Amino acid sequence: MSRRTLLVLLGTFALLTGAVPAPAGAQAAPAAQPQTVTLRYGPYTIPKAANGEHGELPNQIAVDVAKPCESCFVTGFKPNLVYADGSNANINTGPMLHHAVVFNSAAWDTVCGGPRRVLASGNERMESVFPAGYGFRMAPLDRWTLLADLMNHAHEEKTVYVQFTFTYQPVLGSHIRPVVPLWLDAGGCADSTWDVPAGPPSERSRTWRSTVSGDVVHVRGHLHHGGVAVRTEDVTTGRLLCRSEAEEGGTPEFIDHHGMTEVSSMPSCGGSPIGRIGVGDTLRITASYRASDEGFTDVMGIMHAWVTEG
Repeated sequence: MSRRTLLVLLGTFALLTGAVPAPAGAQAAPAAQPQTVTLRYGPYTIPKAANGEHGELPNQIAVDVAKPCESCFVTGFKPNLVYADGSNANINTGPMLHHAVVFNSAAWDTVCGGPRRVLASGNERMESVFPAGYGFRMAPLDRWTLLADLMNHAHEEKTVYVQFTFTYQPVLGSHIRPVVPLWLDAGGCADSTWDVPAGPPSERSRTWRSTVSGDVVHVRGHLHHGGVAVRTEDVTTGRLLCRSEAEEGGTPEFIDHHGMTEVSSMPSCGGSPIGRIGVGDTLRITASYRASDEGFTDVMGIMHAWVTEG
């Protein structure tokens, strides 16, 4: 099994639903106000690069980590990797956020089973903002586990923190329509990685038959170095739900001291809704990688979509 396997952790299913109705004659709750919180996880000390190989701190697991809020709807999040002083830690100074995945052990993952994959990011660190009126619900019994895989391009060890900035609204007084995540993975649920052989451009696809019906409102993508684009389509209806193109080295932070670039941008797709899927629809995710004389090892092709239920 690859060292970058996204672990399918065992967990319990204890999802809370619904809100307590106000008693007759009670005054209406005041409108919920958006709030922001930034959480840091770590520290993580990544070994230095040596002998032509990057330093690696693979798949570190932290259980029962801090959540942004209780009894609330998360309406957006921005991932990052930072130093202790809050400055960005990126490959221009060494560190790389290979991937970070947050699991909720109190909710079932719709596509893969096991604990729900709540949110994730690679080194592209793209912000996700749900359309107005949508968010995913945080319940009091939710328990988050963080899996972080980090690398280092520098020739000295680096100490960093995984950071997420969340926007949210309390459930009370909000008018948010809840969404749930769909983890669509061209590599598969057990092992997200594969090797791209040397030669012409290549693609890898995987399909999933939907077990839910709802409106798709947000989709974000993830590829590795050499990735061109990743897309998800509803094969049943013939509708393209999202195509995200990768950019590498778009700013100096994403270029290391050897001139190597990493993915710096993968625009997400959003809408109210983007499209609607139904139970039994076949969704297909396809990841494209460019031609290469050497090929690419341990690549990924993932799209994380959020959909209403019902």
